[in-house]
Amino acid sequence: MRVLLHFGGLGDPGGPLTGRLRELFRQQHNSRFFAAALAGVEAALEIVGREECARFLPGGLPVRDWLADPGERPVPAAGGSVAEGVLLHLYQLCVLQPGPGNPLARAGGLRPVGAVGHSLGSYAAMFAALPVEGRREYAAAAGRSVAQVTVALLRCHQVAPAARQPDPELLRRHAELGPAAGVPGAMAAVVGPQREALDEAISRSGDGPGGSAGIGLVNSPTFHVLTGGAEALMRLRLAEGGLFERPGTRWSYLGATAPFHSPVLAPAMPLIGRDVDRHWQPVKGDELTVPVYGTGTPADLRSSPHVLYEVAEQQMCRPFDWPAVVDAAMAELDPELVLDLGPGASAAALTRARLRESGSAARFTSL
Repeated sequence: MRVLLHFGGLGDPGGPLTGRLRELFRQQHNSRFFAAALAGVEAALEIVGREECARFLPGGLPVRDWLADPGERPVPAAGGSVAEGVLLHLYQLCVLQPGPGNPLARAGGLRPVGAVGHSLGSYAAMFAALPVEGRREYAAAAGRSVAQVTVALLRCHQVAPAARQPDPELLRRHAELGPAAGVPGAMAAVVGPQREALDEAISRSGDGPGGSAGIGLVNSPTFHVLTGGAEALMRLRLAEGGLFERPGTRWSYLGATAPFHSPVLAPAMPLIGRDVDRHWQPVKGDELTVPVYGTGTPADLRSSPHVLYEVAEQQMCRPFDWPAVVDAAMAELDPELVLDLGPGASAAALTRARLRESGSAARFTSL
């Protein structure tokens, strides 16, 4: 059976992700994996610099303490998108490791024909295509991957402009939208308007104090994620009230602590590229064993000369078109089964809808 692996992304926890990880952490057969993965987190903090990280991550990144906690306490909010992204990648790599718990092994030893990843899930999709055999080698490779993802998330927070106090008049006008307006953030999910209408609104809004807004993710024809920073998004929302406050349109600020998929984070890329070249062996596309689709073009990453750089650039500062990625993978690989490794529900729901719209006969199953 032809199987396409499917990974969710940042901002899509879909339930008690920390609880799932704590359960996996307690299982003895995962001890080697978590030892390597947690060492990867510590290595990333050393690479970026612990004092520098404390500037935007005051509580540090005590992942071991979070996972060893026997209770149901959530991860402290101060960890922000760095913590969320690290835990997401830990979970995806843990459930993918070889052995009896591997979803492909449980399904009779199926071998994937390709992988797709939504936003940060692109890292897991790429990792799934690496030629890694055996649990020991897998744990070592996972430790490197966790370090790479952690470094990328730290670097993008390092270069993100410090949040300044928005113009008081802008804040006053935003508050007049009422309690349902939400707390302004670096990214916002908008449901209702088509892409063309959003592009026109963004063009009219233009640049201004706090930068400019843009479309970071296209999730469906009527579901987009805007990015660029809190002040730029507030200014856009207020300037285009006729579009965003109309019945049937929903605007929800996300909890992201950096404006992912925005040119605002472009200064992180030289730092990430230097980190990869200094500390790890760069991954070339021809090393991948199966096609991986996770870029906004979309393109098969096997043609990339520097896969880690391209995946990081897509996550940090380029727009991402999920329907185009799904369409390309389905058309070129023709899978019979799309196996979702999660962990959230949003990416899975989007892909299910896209498969229905396209009339695909492929079966979709979530782990």
